[in-house]
Amino acid sequence: MLQNFIICCNSVVPSAIFLIVGITLKLCHIITDAEVKRFTHIIFVTLYPFMMFDNLYGKAIGENLNALLVIYCVAFTAFQIVSSWFVVCRIEPENYNRGPMIQATFRSNIVLMGLPVGINLFGKGNVTAVAIVIMFVVPIYNAVSVVVLEHFRGGKANIPRTIKRVLMNPIIVGGIVAGIFMILGIKLPASVYSAVQQLSDATAPLALILLGAALDLSGFSSDRAKIAFCVIGKLVVFPLLGITGAVLLGIRDVNLIAVVLMIATPTALASYAMASSMGGNGKLAGEAVVISTIAACFTMPVWLFILKTLGYF
Repeated sequence: MLQNFIICCNSVVPSAIFLIVGITLKLCHIITDAEVKRFTHIIFVTLYPFMMFDNLYGKAIGENLNALLVIYCVAFTAFQIVSSWFVVCRIEPENYNRGPMIQATFRSNIVLMGLPVGINLFGKGNVTAVAIVIMFVVPIYNAVSVVVLEHFRGGKANIPRTIKRVLMNPIIVGGIVAGIFMILGIKLPASVYSAVQQLSDATAPLALILLGAALDLSGFSSDRAKIAFCVIGKLVVFPLLGITGAVLLGIRDVNLIAVVLMIATPTALASYAMASSMGGNGKLAGEAVVISTIAACFTMPVWLFILKTLGYF
């Protein structure tokens, strides 16, 4: 049992260390907020496509596309969105807070916090299931976040523009290109693929360091009840429901971990930027990201440990 706990903790420790490095850089004033924003955008645009491509390239679609996994992840994401919307509207009277709270409870940082954990657990090249889940749920996160935030600021989402933004997301672009290579059986020269792998390997450490630098640990507001609702819902309630449902359906091994990493990872950093730019409570959104990210470093190993001990992966 102790060995299982060590394995699960070790899968999260590298990500936690990268976050700490980023936090330290920020506290020591080695990097500024403007630089964090700029370099985060550069990495998102240039490296994320390679990371997605690398985790899908060379895989056979028929052997790796688990229909039950995809259907369950999409269905549970829809459940998260609907239930979050319903509950938040019942407990929070102000539209200014509703959008950010709903987004904070369903939008996971599966790409940045989830995929590296999966690689640490199963090894590079063995987490195609996680990459496939990302391909399906990230577009939902992006599109629904726009709709939610527009709705609660009294606007109407521009559907064509939203679809374009989703399709132009670098993560989706990398996945689409990999899908084309998979379907057509295109093989890259070894030297080219080596470069792709190196760019892919650089993505998570750099992005996590910048995520740590982006976390604002000062000036927390008095909205503790709202933040607690978001964090507990994101890291405890939904994971309990979602993981239990997946286990009952017979989802196991790396497919089960893909579900865990979709549901139990912290609130995505992008939710803060979107809330701030679309008339929502950006401060509340940012605090939900900070607290959930720190808390997830402790809750994720617990979920993994329980599943490992029960023999589900």
